[in-house]
Amino acid sequence: MTESLGQAQAPRKALGPSALQNFLWMFSGGGVQAVLKILVLMVLSRLLVPEAFGVVSAALTIVALADVFGKIGIAPSVVQSQTLTEAHIHSATAATLLSGLIVALIVFALARPLERFYAIDGLRPYIEVFAALFIVQSTGLVSEALLQRESRFKVLAGVAVGSYLFGYAAVAITLAKLGFGGWALVGGQIAQTTLQALLNIHFAGYRLKLGFDLGCLRQMFRFGFGVSLTQIGNYFALNLDYFVVGRYLGSASLGHYSRAYLLLAQPANLVGSMADKVLFPALAHLQDDTERLRRAYAMAVGLCALTQIPLSVYLLITGPEVILVLMGPQWGPAVVPFQVMVATLFFRTAYKFTGTLLRASGHVYLGALWQWSYAAMVLAGALIGAQWGLPGVATGVSLAVIGCFALGLAILRLRFGMPLQTIRAALMRHAGWGLTLATILGLARLGLLAIGTPALVVLISLGLMCVLFYLGLLRLAPQRLGPERTPLLKLIPSLRRFARES
Repeated sequence: MTESLGQAQAPRKALGPSALQNFLWMFSGGGVQAVLKILVLMVLSRLLVPEAFGVVSAALTIVALADVFGKIGIAPSVVQSQTLTEAHIHSATAATLLSGLIVALIVFALARPLERFYAIDGLRPYIEVFAALFIVQSTGLVSEALLQRESRFKVLAGVAVGSYLFGYAAVAITLAKLGFGGWALVGGQIAQTTLQALLNIHFAGYRLKLGFDLGCLRQMFRFGFGVSLTQIGNYFALNLDYFVVGRYLGSASLGHYSRAYLLLAQPANLVGSMADKVLFPALAHLQDDTERLRRAYAMAVGLCALTQIPLSVYLLITGPEVILVLMGPQWGPAVVPFQVMVATLFFRTAYKFTGTLLRASGHVYLGALWQWSYAAMVLAGALIGAQWGLPGVATGVSLAVIGCFALGLAILRLRFGMPLQTIRAALMRHAGWGLTLATILGLARLGLLAIGTPALVVLISLGLMCVLFYLGLLRLAPQRLGPERTPLLKLIPSLRRFARES
C-alpha cells in the first residue's frame, strides 16, 4: 500500500468534504464507463446476432453466482472492519485465492449439467472458459478492498474505466470484427477481469502475501458470511429473470432482454452502485450514530428521486428511438421490455441504498433476509409474466423491484426509525413533476414524428426540453423541488473545483 502497515491501521478518517470529492470521482468514472458501455453496445449490436448475446448472458448468470461464493464476503469485511492488521490482510488474501480456485474447479466440473439445466445448446464451452475468471479475479479482491477502505476513489475510478476500455472494449470489438461471434464477448470479459486485477494489485502497492490467522479469519467470516448470504440473494434477484427468459423463451429472447437490461442498468449503476462504493465506508464510520444514518439515507433517496425520475420519464417516452439509434432496427423486440423496466428506474436505484445502510451498520443477516425476499418476488413475477412474453417478464420483475424497495423501507423503519413521511413526500413531489414532464415530452414526440423527424433528432430535442424544464423550475420555483435541491445546488461549485483539480 502507499503507507506501511503496522500492527494495525488507524481508524478511518472523519467524514468531511472529501466524501463529496470521492463521490465525484466515482460518479465521473462511472459516467465515463456508462458512456463507453453504450458506445460498445452500439458497435457489438451491429456485429453480433441476438443469439450470441443470449448464450453468453446465460453463461454469465452462472458465473455471477459462482462469483459470489468465490468472494465469500472477505473483501467487504476488509472495508468494514474498524481496525485492520497485517494478519487480517494476509489471511484475507489466502482465503480469497483458495476460494477462487475451488469455485473455478466446481464451475468447470458442472459445465455439462448446467448446460442441460439451462436447456441452451452450446452453453458448456462458454462456462468452462469462464471458470478461469474466478482464479484471476481472486488475486485482486483484497487490493481493491484496501483501495476502497483508504478512500482512493480516484484510483478506483481510473482502474474501472481503464480495464473496461483497454480490456473489454478493445478485445471484444476486435474479436467480433474478426468473426469470433459470442467468443468475442468472452475474450473481452476475461481481458477486463485480468487487467482490473493487475491494476488493483499495482496501485495497492504491496506484494501478495499469504497468511493464516484463525482469529482474524473467524472475525472476517462472521461478517463476510452474512455479506455472502446477502449477495447470493441479490444474485438470484438480478438473474432469475434471465434464467426464466432463457429457459422458456429461448436464447434470442434472452439476447433482446439482456441488452434492454444493460441499457437500463447504466443510469441505475451510475447513481446507485457508484454511490454505494463511497457510502459504504462513509456509513460504516457512522454505524453507531443512528440519527446521522437516518438523515443520510433520507437525503440520498430524495436526491435519487430528483435525478432518476426525470431520466426515467425521458427514456420511457423515447424508448423506441433509444433502441433504434443505439442498437439498430433488428433489436425492435427489446423496445417494450426496456420501456417497462425503465419506468421503475427510481426504485431500481434507490433500493441499493437500503442494502448499503444495512451492510455498513453490520446488519448483514437482516439484509440477507431482505434480498432473498426480493429474489422470491422476482422469480414469481418472471414466471407469471413469461406467459405474455418479454413484456410480461419485464412487468413482473418491475413490480418485484417496487416491492423490494417498499419492504426495505419497512425494515429500516423498524430498525432505525426511518422517517417514511419525509421519503414519501419526496417521492410524490418528484413523481408529480415527472408526470408533467411526461405529458410535455409525449406531445412533443408525437408532433416531431408527425413531421418525419429522424430518431436521433427526436432524442436530442426531447433531451434539451427535459433539461430546460428543470432549469426553469430551479430558476422560477426552486422550493418546489424540495430540500434535496440544496445539496444538488451546492454540488455546482464543487464540480468546478473538481474539474480544475482533475
